[in-house]
This record gives sequence, structure tokens and C-alpha cells, in this order.
Amino acid sequence: MSALRIEGLVKRFGGRAVLDGVVLDVPEGALVAILGASGSGKTTLLRLVCGFEPADAGTIALDGRLVSAPGLHVPAPARGVGYVPQEGALFPHLSVAANVSFGLPRRQRRDRARIGELLRLVGLPPAFAARAPHSLSGGEQQRVALARALAPGPRLVLLDEPFSALDAGLRAETRGAVAAALRAAGATALLVTHDQAEALSLGDAVAVLREGRVAQMADPVTLYRRPVDAAMARFVGEAVMLPGMATAGRAACALGLLALAGPVADGPVTLMLRPEQIRLVAETEADAVGGVVREVVFHGHDARVEVVLGGGAVVAALVPGHASPSPGEAVWLAVRAAAVAYAP
Repeated sequence: MSALRIEGLVKRFGGRAVLDGVVLDVPEGALVAILGASGSGKTTLLRLVCGFEPADAGTIALDGRLVSAPGLHVPAPARGVGYVPQEGALFPHLSVAANVSFGLPRRQRRDRARIGELLRLVGLPPAFAARAPHSLSGGEQQRVALARALAPGPRLVLLDEPFSALDAGLRAETRGAVAAALRAAGATALLVTHDQAEALSLGDAVAVLREGRVAQMADPVTLYRRPVDAAMARFVGEAVMLPGMATAGRAACALGLLALAGPVADGPVTLMLRPEQIRLVAETEADAVGGVVREVVFHGHDARVEVVLGGGAVVAALVPGHASPSPGEAVWLAVRAAAVAYAP
């Protein structure tokens, strides 16, 4: 059974459809990341699923039970949904224990064993129960917020960009702990984010919102390697786009004759490669194409290298940091793995 099923969901603000026929199916126990540009309707979608606002059309079902439909709006407290906002929103005047137990029935709020279990679940020691929220780091506060959301045993947990206020190192550590806690609890979760790396690394599946609809939903590998169209390719990661001519499963372009990842009709196409598919090689390697380095952005472990090819086309390659060339240097390039082709 699907833990969450959304069909034809519509939400308008001032006559403008922020969500325009959203269809989404989240399997039980899955963590699905919702990715989209600012204003794409990500947070609005969460608010409708949680019950904070009514939908204008469409249906939402949790574990097969309708909670939103024409003429039906089950209020948020009756939906059994946990919610983790962007910055945790802990109650500053309450202890960690009181924050975690806030959503529990009154008779369970003094159950220290249960509170300790929830803290351990999110990677925090039970001794944190007596501490005040202001004494915790940002990442620790987010874990307490997750423990609070998990405490009542919700059928679905919604996370609204919960790591956006954390610095890079703390963000990676916290999101790993949160993902582990959700899986340990067997919870179904919907994570809203604008961070592509976060969506691809955390989600069992990723749904991309575009113009109020789900433009593509797939596992992270498929989404990255086989975007549904050129716009999706540019949105999810960096893409090298080149015009080409397809013939019998191959395509000729500025980088030579490339194999194609899937069937496409013969004729003009737009080819998509990821920068890591383009490697620096020796001049003597078969199918090598020459060019001149225009720019190098060094990241330490790797470097992004822009190369101007002989015909004037510019491509970006991702190379190991120790093999980074210098601007103005002549280099030779070759492509590994197949290109994705899109009809014009």
C-alpha cells in the first residue's frame, strides 16, 4: 500500500496555480525528496499534505484513507503526520525532554525511558533530555525536532528544508543522522529541498516540481543519468549540452562520434553529457579531441575545467585535482559512457 497518494492536487493563490494537478505516489517506508526551484510549490505541497491549508482540487490519501478531497478537509491534528520545519522551531522555554514529549498523550509525557529511546534513535545521548534548546548546536536542535515529530508514531513525516540553516559540515552529519533515524523508525518521509546533492544522496526517489507539476519522479541514479528532457538535465546537476546528428544509435558532435544511451530517431539532436564523463587523455588515444583550457576552478579533490574545442564549442570536464591543467594549456579529451539525446 502507498503511504501517501496524491492525485490531481491543485492550490491557487490570488488566481495563480502554485500546484496544478500534482500526482505523487510515495511507497510505505520510503524517503522521497521533493526538489524544485524557488517558487515551484514545494512548501505549499507539504502544507497541503500536513493539513495546514485546504486544497482547491484533487485528493490526498494517507494509508488508503482520504484526508483531502472535494468537500473534505481532515484537520492537521487528525492526520497523524509529523512535521519538521526549517529551523526545528523548538519551544525555548521547555527542556529537550519536554519538547520531545510535547505531542504525546499526557500520561506518556513523563516516560523517561521512551524519551531516552527517541533521543538515541536520532543519535543523541539520553542525558540531553534535561538540557535547554539554546545549549544545543543547530544540528542537535534539528535532531530533537525530528525526535518530537517521531514521538507519536506518525504514519508520515514531512521535513521542510530542515538542513538549510546549517553550515556545510554540520549539514552532512545531520542529514546522515536524520536519514538513519527515519529508516530505523520505519517511517515514511517526504523531504523538501532545493539542494540537488541532498535530494540525490538522501532520497529513495526524487520528485522534481516544475510549473506546479511533478515533471519527473525516479530513483536518484535514473534522474541524474536519464533526465526526462534537456531542461531537467540542466536543473539536476551540471550538464554539457551539444548539438549533434544521430545516425543508427550514434551521434556525431564536437566531441566526436558518441554512443547514445537510448533509442532516438535519426536526425538533429541535442546531446547531454555530465562533466565527469569527459576526461583528459593522451593525444595518441583513439577518438581524442583537442582543445585549449579556458578556465580552471580548483576544488581540491577535483577541478572543473572549461575547454574550448577546435570548432569553438566550449565543454566542461571534471577531473581529479592532482591532474588539473592550467589555463591556456592544450589538452585532449575523450568521452566515457553514453550520451543522452533529446529531439529538437
